[in-house]
Amino acid sequence: MKKDYYSLLNNPIIYNIMKKIIIICLFVFTFSSCSKEDDNLNSNLIGTWNWIGSSGGIDGITETPESTGNQIILKISSDTIKNYINEDLKFISEYKIEIKESNIYNDNRRTIILENAPNKIIEITGDKLILIDDCNDCYMNEYIKAN
Repeated sequence: MKKDYYSLLNNPIIYNIMKKIIIICLFVFTFSSCSKEDDNLNSNLIGTWNWIGSSGGIDGITETPESTGNQIILKISSDTIKNYINEDLKFISEYKIEIKESNIYNDNRRTIILENAPNKIIEITGDKLILIDDCNDCYMNEYIKAN
């Protein structure tokens, strides 16, 4: 019996079939885990976000609602971002999320791709959202999720 089993493993046809099965399984597991991760990111991203501050620019300034007198709210759905300043809609865009090479970090980051604005790197920790403009001398914007 051992000899028959051993001869099957040494058969090039069987070996190639098993190799293809292993590659297909790895492929399926890789993409199924990415989908769960993306779903989790999307569910964490969707909602209403209150602006708590921005910093950056060529001067390295920091702005907050207190220093500007502005209340900025992001409303993010599964495919649209709306930006309100003092309750007036100022910006609306469809978006998609991709893993892209960052211009400022030189590695791959989750990035929001907008229609008419710079790409924004996404960082979510708990109820805090950080959107970083993916360009030199641009801004980092911080938000906290509304209840």
